[in-house]
Amino acid sequence: MEKTDTVARHAYGDVYKNIEQRAGGVVLQTLHNTEKSIKAFAESCFKYAEDTNQPLWFSCKDTISKIYDGAFRDIFAETSQNYPNVDYFYTLIDDAVSRVIRSEGGFIWALKNYDGDVMSDMVSSAFGSLSMMTSVLVSPDGKYEYEAAHGTVTRHYYRYRDGETPGTNPVATIFAWTGALSKRGELDGLPELTGFAGRLESAVLNALNAGTMTGDLASLASGEVKIANTLEFLAAVKAQIVA
Repeated sequence: MEKTDTVARHAYGDVYKNIEQRAGGVVLQTLHNTEKSIKAFAESCFKYAEDTNQPLWFSCKDTISKIYDGAFRDIFAETSQNYPNVDYFYTLIDDAVSRVIRSEGGFIWALKNYDGDVMSDMVSSAFGSLSMMTSVLVSPDGKYEYEAAHGTVTRHYYRYRDGETPGTNPVATIFAWTGALSKRGELDGLPELTGFAGRLESAVLNALNAGTMTGDLASLASGEVKIANTLEFLAAVKAQIVA
């Protein structure tokens, strides 16, 4: 992949809200969802695609799950009619997986809850580390919340507090901040803030391309690489901004 992919995961239903039972040699699982929640998810995906000027893909397995997955398919198709400027594409999830692996990236891939859980890890592995993955929570009315997909890595902070030199890859955390700052600049009409966020993102990428990176990426990189701890990597990013 040459461009960043966005995996849009529906944060409701599927196996995370299921009922399971094992009795008499039978294993039973019952899933549910709501049309209201699916519509909210579809609306959020199309709004984000429109805001970021990216194509939107949706995939499921409606040939097998004709009612449950079919509801997702139909609702996304209906919602697409309200967003004529969004390049929308639907395909079965197995076909989508093969397309994603071969693609150069640069699109939003919308998925049901369980599918999104699994496929986001697959996509993140293409970039070398979960620490390269930023999460954006989007509401149907256009509110945004940015975070690192790996969470707050509190245990790493405790080690740093106790005197250890941190080796944590901070890229996802940095990009969570730049995403939030860029959106804040857009909402408040502050082009200087949006510009700073863009320069900071470029500085991170330039530092990586120059060969300075934390150990999680260094083991996957080719060519001359300088393995840096967290503070050394941040210093390299700062040098790129100054330059």
